[in-house]
Amino acid sequence: MKDHRELPYIGIHFDCCGVYQRIYRQPGQTAYVGWCPRCLRRVRVRVGPGGVDQRIFEAR
Repeated sequence: MKDHRELPYIGIHFDCCGVYQRIYRQPGQTAYVGWCPRCLRRVRVRVGPGGVDQRIFEAR
């Protein structure tokens, strides 16, 4: 497995607890998957054709 510093990531602001967390995408995966560091609410952000330039998102 690659060092996490080499993996693609996005930033998520978890509105549930007011915290920010980076979530990383593993090679070959089609989504970023992460959890709120306080309440463990799960978030999944799919990667699709075209994509967006945005790197920070809000999970509500």
